[in-house]
Amino acid sequence: MFGKPEKKQQTLPNLNITKMPDDFYAGANPIIKFLTVEKVVKPAKIETPVLSPAEKKLLDKKTAVGAGNKLHPINLITNWKFLIFSSIVILLIGGLVSGLYFWWQYRKTLPSFQPPIQPVVTEPLNTQPNSSEIIVTEPVVVETVLPVVVTEAKLDFPSLFLGDSMDTDKDEISNTSEDLFGTDSAVSDSDGDKFTDGHEVYYLYNPAGKEPLKLIDSGLVSLYTNPAFLYKIYYPKTWAVGNVDEGYKDVLFSTFTGENIEIRVMDMVSGETFNDWFARNGSGESLADYSSFESVFKESGFSRKDGLVYFFQNGNKIFSIIYHTTDSTVVNYRQVIKMLARSFQFGDVNDISTRPIEENLNNPNVTSSVISDIITSTNTPL
Repeated sequence: MFGKPEKKQQTLPNLNITKMPDDFYAGANPIIKFLTVEKVVKPAKIETPVLSPAEKKLLDKKTAVGAGNKLHPINLITNWKFLIFSSIVILLIGGLVSGLYFWWQYRKTLPSFQPPIQPVVTEPLNTQPNSSEIIVTEPVVVETVLPVVVTEAKLDFPSLFLGDSMDTDKDEISNTSEDLFGTDSAVSDSDGDKFTDGHEVYYLYNPAGKEPLKLIDSGLVSLYTNPAFLYKIYYPKTWAVGNVDEGYKDVLFSTFTGENIEIRVMDMVSGETFNDWFARNGSGESLADYSSFESVFKESGFSRKDGLVYFFQNGNKIFSIIYHTTDSTVVNYRQVIKMLARSFQFGDVNDISTRPIEENLNNPNVTSSVISDIITSTNTPL
């Protein structure tokens, strides 16, 4: 009221003022700059149609491997009817093949016989008889008798690569067979007579004691006599004996472990040598693996180098002694088959000479007095 009058605020007009760019000042030529703009092309959006479950199943069926071809392997494998049918066909074919195989094996084991030869009838020549006499001539009948040829089953030979079971005392009698002879598995000379147990068994002497002297008198072994062919051998008393055929041509000496020793008698063809017979019956065997062998009773034969196969010949017959194992790759009773072969004899019992002391391997320096005593005490027949 008493002061200065209030100044009114001046309202500026709303003007659009354009400023000249700095590039045009002072008459300068402006530099024109171009802005590079990259063109961006956006692809059109493609919408994928949505199929219903039924349409999708139909599409998969049409586009699957083997679609439209029923004989395609994929379709055959997934067809349960085809699988059942093919399984039945395979079983039938397998059964037919098995049946034919067993029938063929059965036919091989059947004895083959030669057909009988019809009698040869020889008629006389038609000669003109005299009018005064009548000659009546009867036909001559000539019968030809041929031998019957029987096909025998082939021999079964053990492998040459079988090992031996444990032998703790190294006396050539395995721990498994020590009980058969009453010997100690930890002592190589159970009776202390300066001969190893295996050595005494090989020469048919008692390894478990000085008396009785002979193995056959010890009660540890028995004497078997074949009722048809009269051969004799020693075998462990606890083993079982059984003939395979009614003619006693095939006999088995078996132990409880399943191992057995087979003695078999086979016929030779007339005029055939042992080598000929061996070539015909020793399938897979070589004569080079065999050498001469003699039993304690002086019966000569052949033995295989592993001591598991022996042959003896008597006339036109071959006597084979063969060891058979189970599925094992070791032999438990090698010394037993050696004892059987060493005790083999034809007919009557032969005498055994004095004890073979020269083969005492463990005690080569036995004094002459001990040798003399042994000879004196053993100079009796078995």
